[in-house]
Amino acid sequence: MTPPAALVLAGGLSRRMPGASKLARPWAEGTVLGAVVRTARDAGLSPVVVVGRADGPLLPGAEAADVRLRVAPGGGRADSLALGLAELGPGPVVVLLGDEPGVRPEVIAALVQRCRAAAAEAGRVAYVDRPGHPVWLAAGARDVAAGLTGDAAVWEHVSKPPLHAVLLEVGEPAPIDVDTPAALERARRRPETR
Repeated sequence: MTPPAALVLAGGLSRRMPGASKLARPWAEGTVLGAVVRTARDAGLSPVVVVGRADGPLLPGAEAADVRLRVAPGGGRADSLALGLAELGPGPVVVLLGDEPGVRPEVIAALVQRCRAAAAEAGRVAYVDRPGHPVWLAAGARDVAAGLTGDAAVWEHVSKPPLHAVLLEVGEPAPIDVDTPAALERARRRPETR
C-alpha cells in the first residue's frame, strides 16, 4: 500500500519568539523543524513536503524534506496548506505543524491506521487536553482544504457531512506548540523529547 504524504506547515512568522525563527531553534540533535521532518519519516510518510516562507532563508531541517515550497509571508495556515496540496499527487496526506516537534511517530501511524480502517476522508487526533495534529486528509477533504485561504480553520470545514471524519483518541497530553521561549523549554523537558 502506498504511504500517505506528509505536509509540514512551516510558513508562520514566529511573532512571539524573539530572535531567530522558532523552527530553527535547537531540538535534540537538530532543529525544531528538523525533528518534525524526522518524525514524519520515522512514521513512514512519503514524500515529505515542507512549506516555508518565501521571504527568508531555507530553515535548518527543511533540507531533509523531499520537497521545499515557499509561501508568501503573512498568509495563514490555509494558504500554506493549499500550496502544499497543489504540489502533491493524489492520495492521502498527513498534515503536521512545523512548531510541534513533540508529535510521536507512533501517533501518526495510529492515525493512518484508524483513518484507513474507517475509510475516512478526514481524521484528527484527540489528546487528553485538546484535539490537534496530525490531521489526515483524503480525497474529499483534500478538495475542501485546497480551496481555503488565510487562517481558515481546516478541521471545521473537513469534519462536516457529507465528508466522513474520525477522531483518534490518544491518552496523552497534546504536543506543545513552541511559540514562545517558555513553551520551547517546557517542550524540551517532556520525557518523549527525542
